[in-house]
Amino acid sequence: MDRFKTMSDTNLLNWILANDEKAILYFFYEKYYGVFEYHIYRIFPYEVDVQALVHEFFLHLAEDDWRRLRSFDSGKAQLNTWVSVVSFRFFMNFKKRKIDSNGLVTIYEQWDDKIMQYKQECHNQVRLDVRKAVSCLKNSTEREVAQELLLDGVDIQEVAKRHQLSVDYAYTVKSRAMAHLRKMLKDYRS
Repeated sequence: MDRFKTMSDTNLLNWILANDEKAILYFFYEKYYGVFEYHIYRIFPYEVDVQALVHEFFLHLAEDDWRRLRSFDSGKAQLNTWVSVVSFRFFMNFKKRKIDSNGLVTIYEQWDDKIMQYKQECHNQVRLDVRKAVSCLKNSTEREVAQELLLDGVDIQEVAKRHQLSVDYAYTVKSRAMAHLRKMLKDYRS
């Protein structure tokens, strides 16, 4: 295959059009494989078999005795540019025609919706657990301080000032609520 590396684009194409197996392998799986891989990773947002898609592109170009490859005109473009443009269009059309038309995009959108719903349910469950831990605190002031710090997201300086407490005491209240939460979580695991 080393002989193909020094060959001109025109000579390489002549070998491919003559159905030379080594020239074909060099062209698709060595010389331009990186270009194909680059386009595939840009076009497909999910995991795909790169080699299978390159093989599909090979079949596309080889169809009708290399009809599409014979359309290359070295006077209008370099082979690198032509291969890049044609492969990009092929992979984009392949995705639209074969994959998106089978509803896979819809499946991914539905999957994303289910994940968002699951995350919201988890968030709500965590909030319930934190509320339960806060309710275990001994007095109403501590419960209000913990509520503001852990559930409402209020700054600790502001909470301490609002309740006329030291910042250290507000941290202590928060630590007590967190200790109750850790105990609850430990009980869940048992």
